[in-house]
Amino acid sequence: MDLLDYLRRPLTLPVLVCVTAAVGLLTLDALRILPRPTVLRAGYASIGAVVALILFGVSQAEPPNHSKRLSPSLATKVVFIGAAGAVIAAAQLNSRLLPFGIVLPLGLILVAYQIRGDPSPPAVLTQLGSLFAALQLGKYVTTGFYFGGTDTLAHVAAVDTLIEARYTAAIPHGYDLYPVFHFLIGAVKHATELPAYDALVLTGIGLMTLVVPIAYLLGQSILGSTRLGLTAALSVPILEFFSYHAVYFYPQALASVFLLIALYVNSQLRRAGDERTFRRLSVFVIALIATMVLTHHLTYLLFAAVAAVALVVAVVRPLLFAQSASSVETLRYRWLFPGAIGAVLLLVYWSYSPSLITVGIVELTAGVLFDVATVPAEQLYTYGVSLPADSVGRAIAWLLTPTGIYAVGLSALLLVAAYELLTELRSYRRGFTLTVTGLGLSALLLPIPVAIPQIERLKFVVALVVLFPLSVGLRRTLSVDRRHAVAAFVVIAMLGGATGFTVLVADDLPETYIDEPREQVEMTDSEFDSVGTTASFLQRHGDGPAATDRVTNRAFETSGFNATSPLQARPGGLRTAGTYLVVRERWTDHLVALGQGLRSGELNSFAVSDSRFAAADSRHDKVYTTSHVRVYRSGDGFEGVYGTNGAAR
Repeated sequence: MDLLDYLRRPLTLPVLVCVTAAVGLLTLDALRILPRPTVLRAGYASIGAVVALILFGVSQAEPPNHSKRLSPSLATKVVFIGAAGAVIAAAQLNSRLLPFGIVLPLGLILVAYQIRGDPSPPAVLTQLGSLFAALQLGKYVTTGFYFGGTDTLAHVAAVDTLIEARYTAAIPHGYDLYPVFHFLIGAVKHATELPAYDALVLTGIGLMTLVVPIAYLLGQSILGSTRLGLTAALSVPILEFFSYHAVYFYPQALASVFLLIALYVNSQLRRAGDERTFRRLSVFVIALIATMVLTHHLTYLLFAAVAAVALVVAVVRPLLFAQSASSVETLRYRWLFPGAIGAVLLLVYWSYSPSLITVGIVELTAGVLFDVATVPAEQLYTYGVSLPADSVGRAIAWLLTPTGIYAVGLSALLLVAAYELLTELRSYRRGFTLTVTGLGLSALLLPIPVAIPQIERLKFVVALVVLFPLSVGLRRTLSVDRRHAVAAFVVIAMLGGATGFTVLVADDLPETYIDEPREQVEMTDSEFDSVGTTASFLQRHGDGPAATDRVTNRAFETSGFNATSPLQARPGGLRTAGTYLVVRERWTDHLVALGQGLRSGELNSFAVSDSRFAAADSRHDKVYTTSHVRVYRSGDGFEGVYGTNGAAR
C-alpha cells in the first residue's frame, strides 16, 4: 500500500491534519515565533480541523434518500415571511442584530434540510435569495449613510456630477475612462428618482442577490450536479465578501458579477450543440468582456492571477486522471478564446488609458521587490486614549465572536471539501480545475496575522472560485444519515448566522467584535448633513486652505468641496499648515485615518479621548459649529492639537 492509498483511508488524513495543526500551534508558541494571543487566535484552524473530522466521519459519499420531503411552497412562504419580518423588525428596533441573529440561522437550517432531501431548485433559490437580500436590506435600513472603505462617498459624488454635467470627463479619480458603474447607477437614479446613495446601495443589493441563481447555474454546469448547484448557491450567503459588497457596492463588485456570468457562458460554450448556438454565445461573451474592461479593469488583472493558478491545475489534471495527451481537451482555444480576446482588449485599452491606481500598485510592488522603494509605515497615535492590551483572555474571547466562529466554520467546510476530493477523486473529474483552484486559494479568505494593504480586492476575486470547493464541502456535510443530521445543521446555522455579523460584514456594529476601536464606516443622516453644510460654509466664506481627516474629506466630495491642506498625526499632536481645521465629534468614537491611503505619504491614524477633544475645542477659535462638526481657524496653522501621544491627560 503506497502513501496515497494510505491517506485515502476514511479518517487517516483528517486525524493527521488535526494532529499537525495542534503540533504546529504548540511549536509556534514554544519557539515564541508569534505572541501567545496570536497563536490562540490561529487556533481557529485547529478547531476547524476537529469539526471537519467529525463532519467527514459521520457523512458518506452519497446523500441518503430517507429525508422527508418538505413542501417547497410552504418552506418558501415561511422563509420569505421570516426574512421580510426581520427587515421590518430591524427597522423598528434600529438594530438588525437580534432579528437576523434568529431568522438567518433558522432559515439556513430549513434550506439545508431541503437540499439534503429531494430539493426543488426554484424554491430553494427563492429562499436563499430572500435570506441574502433581507440581511443586506437590514443593514441598509439601520445605517444612515454607510460608506465602508469610503469609496461609496466618492462614487455618490461621481454619479451626481455625471448627471449634472452629462459627460464622462466630469467623473473624477480616473473613472471617466471606466464609467460603466456610474452609468448604471445614474440610470437607476434617473429611472427611480432616488438619491444617488440609495440608488447605489439598492442596485448593489439587487445585483449581488442575483449571484445566488448565478452560482446555482455555475455549480450545475461546471460540477454537473443539481445538488452541487444548490450547495454552490448556499455558499453565497455563507461567504462574507458577497454580503459585504452588496452594500459597499463599487465598480469591482459589478465587474465580479460580470465575471461570474462570463464563467457560466463560457461553460455553456463548451457544451454548445451546434454552431449557431456557439456563435450567439460567443458574441454575447465578447460583448460582456468588453463591458468588463470598461467597468473595472483591475478586477480583470486580479482574476488573471486566479486564472494562472487554474492553468497550472489544468496542466496537472491529466496526470491525476491518467489521461493521455491526445484525450486532453481542457486547453482548446475554442473554449478559452473569451479570455484571450479579453486580455487583448484589456491591454489595448489600457495602453490608451493607463490606470493610475494600477500603475501605482505595479510601481510600488516592483520598488519593494527590488529594494528601491518602501511602503510608508503606519503609526497609531493615542491622544489620551488607553487601548486594551492584547491578552490570552481577549484571544479566547475572539474565538467566540462571529468572526471567530466564521473562521472555524469556513475552514472546517473547506477541509471537508479537501478530504472529499482526495477520497472521491474520480467523482469530481468534471469541474476539477476550478474546484482545486478555489481550494488552493481559499487560505486567503481565512484570518492571517499579517496585514497586507488592499488584500481585500484580491480576496473578493478569490471568493468567486471558492464557491466551488465550498459547494463540495457543503454537499458532503449534508450527506449524513438521520442520526447525525443535527451536527450538519448546527455547523451550517452557526457559520451562516456568523457570516452576517463578522467584523467585515457588520463593521458598523462595534458590539460584534472586541478589538480596539475601528475606523468610522457610516454616518447618521444628521451627521452627513452637517458635513455638507460645513463644506458649503468653507466654499462661501473660507479664505485659506482647510485640513481634515480622510473620511470627512471624502464626504466633502459629495458637496463639491475638497480640503487641500494635509493633516498630520505626530507624537506631539495633530498639525497642519492650513488656515482651517475641520473636526468632528465622532472622532472620539473611532480611529481616525489621515491622508489618502497608498497615494499619499501619510498613513497614520489617531484616537482621541473625550477630555482632550473638549479641551482643544475650548482653546481654539471656532468660526463655524454644527451639532457634529467644528471648524477652527488659525492664520498660523495648527500645532500640537490634542497634546502628546499617550494615555495621560
